[in-house]
Amino acid sequence: MTQTATTSTRQRTRSCAVELRCHRCDISYPLTETKFVCPQCGKGLDIVYDYEQATEYFREVPLSERPKNVWHFEELLPIVDANAQARVGSYSGYTPLVRAERLGAELGIANLYIKDESTARPSLSYKDRVCSMAVARLLELGRTELGCVSTGNVGSSVASLCAAAGVEAYVCYPNRLEQTKARICRALGARVFQVEGNYDEANRLCREVAETTGIEWTNITLRPFYAEGAKTAAFEIVEQLGMTPPDHLLIPAAGGTLSSRVHKGLNELKLLGLADTDRTRIHIAQPTGCDPISSAIIDGRPEIDAVVPETLAHSLAIGAPNDGYLVIDAVLTRGGTADVATDPEIFEAIDLLARTEGILTEPAGGTTIAVLGKLAARGRFAADETVVAMITGNGLKTLDDHPQKGWPEGIACELDPMISALEDLKSRPVFDEPGA
Repeated sequence: MTQTATTSTRQRTRSCAVELRCHRCDISYPLTETKFVCPQCGKGLDIVYDYEQATEYFREVPLSERPKNVWHFEELLPIVDANAQARVGSYSGYTPLVRAERLGAELGIANLYIKDESTARPSLSYKDRVCSMAVARLLELGRTELGCVSTGNVGSSVASLCAAAGVEAYVCYPNRLEQTKARICRALGARVFQVEGNYDEANRLCREVAETTGIEWTNITLRPFYAEGAKTAAFEIVEQLGMTPPDHLLIPAAGGTLSSRVHKGLNELKLLGLADTDRTRIHIAQPTGCDPISSAIIDGRPEIDAVVPETLAHSLAIGAPNDGYLVIDAVLTRGGTADVATDPEIFEAIDLLARTEGILTEPAGGTTIAVLGKLAARGRFAADETVVAMITGNGLKTLDDHPQKGWPEGIACELDPMISALEDLKSRPVFDEPGA
């Protein structure tokens, strides 16, 4: 096994991370510890920071002078080795915050924004944020092999970031996954295998593999560090709104990492005196075929009941989410809510976002937009409130499951047939193509 170099011999980042702490029983462990769950209660570990030191550091370097990438708020990220940080994530983060006027007009939301992670680098999903932290932590530990279990986007992100960092990547997919995602990983040089089980079954298996082989696992053994990357989305949204937090944040939920750490990020901005984030409410979107978090919130339960996923929104198909209890706490603490969408509603919402804002998203993003419409119809958003909906991934990876709309009929390569075909297309509704 590769030995871990001591951080005292390395150039340090401005990270103010100081220790690991159990989410539930509050026991602390050194930051150098390789535990990823609490030995006492089995719950996940969180990264704790010295917020007084972080406040001082933030005063020293204005936000305008910081790099526009995932390390923009490095004081509040867990990587202390400057070399490890420099090798990962230089082009990740800082995705656009799009003013969605046309979509907002359709849904009756005056001040609507889309946090567009479909343009994320290098792999076109928000997972580039969390996987940057995991790969950087791997380098910090001096390791050269990284595994992951994935519903799609983690795999392509790990494959891409590992390739750039020069480490080996192993990607485990559950069954019924879009083949395009596996092909992307193989093209990026990852070693890919698929198990005959759903994500939750594959996750349990990969944990056993990690414990048996000693190979680090992105979203298992490195999870405390991996999860911290998600809160960078909260930092960016608030900064992109001129340090004025939105009134509402709508986030799709799978394992619960994104929404729970966005909550943490909003809290940290307040702790540092950068923005008053108390009024920002977090809402959760899930598909009806996999809604353990949303159903618990709607029913008023403090814990989730695991489900067997049955949805085409594969990137949200996690029936036993690790951080479900954290999401419930985040939503209830912030006065938010949750709702669900059927698969047909999800694909209709994908088309709605595409034709109004020119953003092609995957079913996770379609889930967000479908639930956004439902919350707006129920009057959840006041006319003067700012709403941000998170689109977490690009739809180019998931076109296999998108309902077919037909294929253009071939016409002669001559002017008259072309003019006739053009007039025919003009007479059809939007998205209604020949052969549909």
